[in-house]
Amino acid sequence: MKPLDLFLSSAAANLETVLCIVAETHGSCPGRAGFKMVVPAEGSCRGSVGGGSMEFRVITIAREMLAGGEKKPCLVSFDHKGNAEPEQRSGMICSGSQKIVLIPPSSSKREPEGKQVLLVNNDELRLLDLPPLNTGLRISGDSWEYTEELVPPLTVYIFGGGHCGLALTPVLNSLDLRVVIIDNREHVWTMAENTTAWKKIVRGYDEASSLVPDNADALVVIMTASHAGDSSVLRQMLPKNLKYLGMMGSRATAEHILKEMHSLGFSEKSISTVHTPIGIPISSQTPAEIAVSIAAEIVMVLNKG
Repeated sequence: MKPLDLFLSSAAANLETVLCIVAETHGSCPGRAGFKMVVPAEGSCRGSVGGGSMEFRVITIAREMLAGGEKKPCLVSFDHKGNAEPEQRSGMICSGSQKIVLIPPSSSKREPEGKQVLLVNNDELRLLDLPPLNTGLRISGDSWEYTEELVPPLTVYIFGGGHCGLALTPVLNSLDLRVVIIDNREHVWTMAENTTAWKKIVRGYDEASSLVPDNADALVVIMTASHAGDSSVLRQMLPKNLKYLGMMGSRATAEHILKEMHSLGFSEKSISTVHTPIGIPISSQTPAEIAVSIAAEIVMVLNKG
C-alpha cells in the first residue's frame, strides 16, 4: 500500500500515524518533491523522504507530534549545510535545502477513491476532484499550502510470464510501476507464482494490440517463450505511441526480428525506438540480474522525460 493510502486507511481506523511529504527542494537534496513517508508511533515507517540523518530528524519530529497530540499539519525546513542555523540543520552537507510537510491523523479523514488532487495547508489535508491550476508549495506570511496532482502509476505490460517476468515484476513494483503480465500459455507455474503483478492475463499474442493502450503512457517489455511470439507482439507494438518498448533476446535474435520488421514495411525511425537486446549492459545472466538491467533501462528512459 502506498504511503498516502496507508495514512488515510490508518486515520479511518483511528491508528496514530503521521504523513510526511517532501514539498519543495532546492539544490542537491535527498529525495524530491512528492516523496512520502508514513511514521507510526512505534515500529517501522513506510516510504521515504530521502533517507539519512535528515529523515531520522523527520521521524523524530513526527513522533513528537503524535506524543504531543498535535492536531494541525506543520511545515519544516532543512538546510543541508554544515554552517546552517541549528534549528534548520539536517546533519547532511550535500548543500541543498528542502521543506517537508508533516500531517497528523486528526487533520484528515478517509476520502472516496478517485480523487485527483491532494491539498495540505496549516489546518488540514483535503482530497479534491478537480485538477489543480498550480501545484507545489506556496507560502504567504505565516500561511502555506501544498498542492499535488495524484497521478496513477504508469503501467508496464510484460509479454511473457516466464522466469524473467517473475523476477522483473517485484523490481518494477518497487519503482511504483504497475505490472500487467501476459502469456499465451495455460498453467505456467511462473505465472501462478507471480503474486505481485497488478493483473495477469492469459491470451494469444495475436491479441496483443488490444491489451495495450496507445496513449504515450504505456511501457512494454517483450520476453515471450519464442522468437515467433516476440515478433508477433513487436509487430503490433511498433505502430503505438509508447513510453518504452523493449525486447529481450540475443543480439542475433534481435537482428533477425528487426529485419523481419523492416520487411513488413516499418520505418528505420520506428524500429530504432526498440530497446533490444533489452536492458542496461551489465553482463546479466540470471533472471534476477536481467530484471535489474531492464528496470535500470526503464528508469533511465523515464528520467530523461
